Amino acid sequence: MTVHYVKPAIAVFDATPERLFQYMSAGNHRHLAFKSHRLAGVAGNVVTLDAEVYNPDGTTFAMQVEHTLDPPRGIETRLTGGAFDGARFTHSYTPMGGRTKVDLEGDFPALPGMSDADTLKMIDGFFGVIFAEDTATLRHRS
Repeated sequence: MTVHYVKPAIAVFDATPERLFQYMSAGNHRHLAFKSHRLAGVAGNVVTLDAEVYNPDGTTFAMQVEHTLDPPRGIETRLTGGAFDGARFTHSYTPMGGRTKVDLEGDFPALPGMSDADTLKMIDGFFGVIFAEDTATLRHRS
């Protein structure tokens, strides 16, 4: 069972798509929900990251993030491990001069004991925070 998530214009980054591809290929950028976020490998257009992610109770779990880069259109991401094991979603990029609009769409596993509406609200909150953190990081990176 999966839930389908769609969020047009989830973010507008003060960066070109090229800069976003570099950023998403590097790993090691900070997110409060992640204890660690390390680059595990790059093979062609596939970037693999090993992450240790916090649970609400402060414990952590291992998750692998696989980004398939599709310049200049966007990135398809697959998650392995944790509550969203098997999630698959796409960041679609629209250039806007020196900025880039990001639309997000994908399928996530339904969470046991949660309604689809509550699961979608949780996904929306998670990505809202992640993209806000990326926006701040990109503003301060050279």
